[in-house]
Amino acid sequence: MTSAAIDLRDITLIRRTQEELHYDLKRTLLDLVGGRVRKVRRQQVLDAVSLRVGHGEKIALIGPNGSGKSTLLKVIAGVLKPTRGSVSVDGTLAPLIELGVGFDPDLSLVDNVVYYGVLLGHEEAEVRERIDAILEFAELGPLRDQPTKTLSSGMAARLGFAIATEFRPDILLLDEALAVGDERFLRKSATRLDTFWDASSTIVLVSHNLQYIERTCDRAIWLDHGTIRFDGHAGEAVRQYLQTVPGDNAFRRGDELIELARQNVRGEIVVRGTSPTDEGLKVFLIRDGVRHWVTHPRWYAQSGYAWGDIIHVDDAVIREVPEGDWLS
Repeated sequence: MTSAAIDLRDITLIRRTQEELHYDLKRTLLDLVGGRVRKVRRQQVLDAVSLRVGHGEKIALIGPNGSGKSTLLKVIAGVLKPTRGSVSVDGTLAPLIELGVGFDPDLSLVDNVVYYGVLLGHEEAEVRERIDAILEFAELGPLRDQPTKTLSSGMAARLGFAIATEFRPDILLLDEALAVGDERFLRKSATRLDTFWDASSTIVLVSHNLQYIERTCDRAIWLDHGTIRFDGHAGEAVRQYLQTVPGDNAFRRGDELIELARQNVRGEIVVRGTSPTDEGLKVFLIRDGVRHWVTHPRWYAQSGYAWGDIIHVDDAVIREVPEGDWLS
């Protein structure tokens, strides 16, 4: 068997629940004083996941929120250590997941560029040669000698993105939740990412934009409650996944959607069709009596919408809403 870019074998991850993680010291001491023993509660996030990704392959991880997609990316990146199983990665890796996490706040931008670059597996001398280019792309050159703690979260994310993408990795891990800076910088970032979509790069993408996945990925893995429900051709994975997404049959006319959007606190709603067709895969924002086709996944991060916010409605009902401009 030829070597794979990524080889996961029986990956299981058990973590403490969010409630456990937020359990404060005061409550713990009160329990001890009162003689109460609190049993630690844990949740199985990934369950015996095995996956091989070939060199140059483009794959997507799909599934509802909480299915384990982003967690699996973090396991591949080495951010999380699995409870059981083995992870093998062959090649340099750029994880575009939580940009800026890992910076030392007291170090200067220059020192953190070197530190972060070395953590990503690059030689220190090579990173130092690219410092000026990295800071220029991040538009942070004048702050090069300032402590990184003086940066806003957006600036830190821009710096992390610039470092991770300055060096062409063999493997790119990409979470669509990535949102870096204002609209102008987002476009600049998207242009840089486009250069990775060729035969030499291995890409693992987490996205809710199923139409984009069908267009760009060879293969998709449908995750559900930490297990793989389907692994195969992207189009077939999307079709099977959509069959499990419930539609809302309460809406019979387009003007009902327009009224629902008007009554919403945001003055808008996000809808999607229920058929496994090109039209059914599109996501629309309905606002001010018209529907706007959402054409790029970065829109979700900019607008604060998640998969659970999407209302699934019959395609014909959506088409009754007048068409507006495209959103990206």
